Amino acid sequence: MSGDRPSGKTARHGTAPDGAVPTATYRWQFHKGFGFRDAARLATYLADLGVSHCYASPYLKAHPGSTHGYDIVDHSCVNPEVGSEDERRKFVAALRRQGLSQIMDIVPNHMRVDDPDNRLWWDVLAHGRCSLFAHYFDIDWKTPERSYEDKLVIPILGGQYGEVLESGAMALDFDPGRGGFVVRYYDHILPISPKSYPQILAEVAQSIHLGAGDEALGQEISELIALFERTSVPADGSAPEEAARLIEEGARRLGAWVSGNARCAGALSQVLARYNAGAGAGAERYDALHGLLEQQAYRLTFWRVAGYEINYRRFFDINELAALRMEDPGVFATTHGLIGAWIASGDVAGLRVDHPDGLRDPREYFARLQDFACAARDGGARGVEASAGRVPFYLVVEKILGADESLPDDWPVSGTTGYDFLRLASGVLVSADGEAGVDAAYEAFMGARDDYASMLYECKGLIMHTSLGSEVHTLGIALDRIAERDRRTRDFTLSAQRTALFEIVACFPVYRTYVSAPGASSADRSIIEAACARAKERNPLVEVAAVDFIRDLLLLEGFESRTPEERVEILEFIAAFQQYTGPVMAKGLEDTLFYRYNRLVSLNEVGGDPSRFAVSLKAFHEANGTRLRERPTTMLATSTHDTKRSEDVRARLHVLSEIPEAWAACAQQLKEHHQSLKALGGLAPSVRDEYLFYQTLIGVWPFVRTPEMWADVRARLRDYMLKAAREAKCETSWVKPVCEYEDALIAFVDAVTDPEANARTLDALESFAAPVARAGLWTALSQLALKLLAPGVPDIYQGTELWDFSLVDPDNRRPVDYGERTRMLAEIARLDDADELARAHALAAWLANPEDGHVKMHTTRCLLRLRRTHPEICTRGSYEALYAEGERARHLICFARCHEDQAWLVVVPRHYWALTEGGRRLPTGSAVWGGTRVPVPASCAAWSWRHVLAPGVAGPGAVLSQRMLAAELLAEFPIAVLVGSPRGYEVRDVP
Repeated sequence: MSGDRPSGKTARHGTAPDGAVPTATYRWQFHKGFGFRDAARLATYLADLGVSHCYASPYLKAHPGSTHGYDIVDHSCVNPEVGSEDERRKFVAALRRQGLSQIMDIVPNHMRVDDPDNRLWWDVLAHGRCSLFAHYFDIDWKTPERSYEDKLVIPILGGQYGEVLESGAMALDFDPGRGGFVVRYYDHILPISPKSYPQILAEVAQSIHLGAGDEALGQEISELIALFERTSVPADGSAPEEAARLIEEGARRLGAWVSGNARCAGALSQVLARYNAGAGAGAERYDALHGLLEQQAYRLTFWRVAGYEINYRRFFDINELAALRMEDPGVFATTHGLIGAWIASGDVAGLRVDHPDGLRDPREYFARLQDFACAARDGGARGVEASAGRVPFYLVVEKILGADESLPDDWPVSGTTGYDFLRLASGVLVSADGEAGVDAAYEAFMGARDDYASMLYECKGLIMHTSLGSEVHTLGIALDRIAERDRRTRDFTLSAQRTALFEIVACFPVYRTYVSAPGASSADRSIIEAACARAKERNPLVEVAAVDFIRDLLLLEGFESRTPEERVEILEFIAAFQQYTGPVMAKGLEDTLFYRYNRLVSLNEVGGDPSRFAVSLKAFHEANGTRLRERPTTMLATSTHDTKRSEDVRARLHVLSEIPEAWAACAQQLKEHHQSLKALGGLAPSVRDEYLFYQTLIGVWPFVRTPEMWADVRARLRDYMLKAAREAKCETSWVKPVCEYEDALIAFVDAVTDPEANARTLDALESFAAPVARAGLWTALSQLALKLLAPGVPDIYQGTELWDFSLVDPDNRRPVDYGERTRMLAEIARLDDADELARAHALAAWLANPEDGHVKMHTTRCLLRLRRTHPEICTRGSYEALYAEGERARHLICFARCHEDQAWLVVVPRHYWALTEGGRRLPTGSAVWGGTRVPVPASCAAWSWRHVLAPGVAGPGAVLSQRMLAAELLAEFPIAVLVGSPRGYEVRDVP
């Protein structure tokens, strides 16, 4: 181990001064039901648990009712549903009193736009390309093949435009609160352009029938009309800012005019009535409203149009979330001002960046963010450049890495939000020996073999044909414009180029690349060349020359020989292409394939690759070593607000890899027994959905099947299976729900889980699920230990310090019982002052009944406090892989971490089914471990050691041999974590 100690050189991506980097974080989801006051009351709890930082979900002002905060409408204030600014300050003060800091989640890629409180988008709707904020959003105003060029496509209608208009569902209205005219469509409110105001006001004037004594009223109307005409045609050369001031003045006067004069109000009502159901017969009654809508800067359309003709970039395929042009310095300044103020005041000590792959140039954004954050924190001083080998401000990014992918070296960030570690931890806890058996069980149940690569290709293709079709259409037009400029490529048809684009994106092996004007990195070059080669193989009809043309553009081949105008076009195309491949991968993989390919669903996780079954011990250790060298303060996660299943559900399902034959028999029995419960000729649910359902049922099986608990499980399963079926997009979908199938699926879930009608089958299933659940608890405990002790910064997702068997959102955002957690933590803490015998009795009781959660809370608390006591080991300590010897060696994951005169020895078991004889015994002692031995680094063998989790095993001052019996280290607790120092040095205690 001494040979692996740091040489004094800074890690490639080192961090700010000591103490600026978290030792551990605790994630809170802020929303209306959990606000600043709730969090402030729990600050002491977080400190007692042992974390250093609260890791807060976004809490800038979001759309009303948001449960996550990623749909921001105003960057200049806090979300009033979470609390006031005063309550936020009190929350921060409560953290400070406990010695805690805060990491804040920020959302630079997009905003919620179907909300009038989004003043930026509201202004764009009102003024179109003339808006002061038109450049804030990624909008393609040019629509040459359509008549509505220069209009925003707003796909909110429930049917065809004409039908909706003539149904009377749309109406012109006057909104006194906003002082202007709006069009309403159910909950949607859109502004009428000030350019249309003179027309409407003239009609109001005619309806008033001005006479003698109405001179003042007539003058006011005339002035208002003139004022709005000036804003429409700034003949006087006034700046946009002046036009905006005039509009604000006109809106104020108009509001006062209507509210202060009954005749005006009455005339206005008459005019509105004519627009909303005017004179004439049938459809002609709506000609006036149609004519008015045609004058607007937007075009209202059927929501299905979004997949093909929407002309603003979205967050994935969510029409309500429009992408921001964060590369614009003005947009950055507007959206980060309040965040900068909080950094300057010390309220925010680090940032988590949501969806960085949506940004035009993530590296450029991170560099700007580093400078901005450091200037705010340090009173104007610029941050240290990333090339200096240091990351001055703690910054983690939600980047989803492929299994063989790394963060670009030039990104000035501390690391990712931890999905890469989640994949690694899952892989090392799955039994590689069970892969063939799991494959056989899956194929037998399905009656066919799935080809993962082909399924991914098909799922991405489906997404491009449907919800993200408009983007590939726009890319094709941009590509065609570039091709037309060169005589060697001008004969490529638009169709050929779209087909080539489609195939390249469908074959893209990662979320995106990061090519910019300086060129393509070697990693990006390999990715692009692989995708293009695969595109040619996949589709024999694709035009090879068109693929090569796109490849050359993406790699900037011949770029220097292009004209300046052509270079701009090419870079714009590359940026749009790179912003497109990520959403296609996310929607195709995470939100489609992960609900279709159900071989072992514990591997179907964000950042995962379900086609790769297991990770070897060697690969696990190598990945930890690489992380320590390159990103030592990256985040480590096992549960997040976006995971498809909680860490404990996944750990339980990992156990199936240890007993594939038993699982195969169980699944077949369930299938045969429930065949009569299926509908639609035995086709509902599909075998694919049914196999997912049985794994999910085992994953959430309660420890005790009380009527209340079981009723809750049944309701959650109904909701989950409906969502899963729609995400899979096979028999039903969100876009085209198939009611007959969905009804049959829900009826099947109800029938299978009926505690009375299906009691015998449920009892039999419990005999299988209960021991799997017990073995899964130990697996989950090992997963927790690996996260808390491996190189990186571990994150605890809210509530998961106790067992948590949640599914995908919204299931994983249910309220957390902090009363129970606070009481249990206090109970465990009181044992710190108890004698050794009392602690041993308590530990034995917790292990005898691990279902009550004490073992997980105890492990979490001890290891978090260990990290807080030894921050140097966490950030600068070495990592040495250790390999056990003996009959149970393959069941142990061992490593040592050391920094100067302090060391950790970590022994974590895995594959508990055999160790515990199917959950019937504890994974401790000589009966389990026999003569298996754990090597202790020679340089540390004579040190003094103390067992952190079970002090009775090795008390302060204990000396280890160079080959310790695993049975001794794991005599009283399933996991061994020992802290050591040279004899004569103090073994630093855990507070």
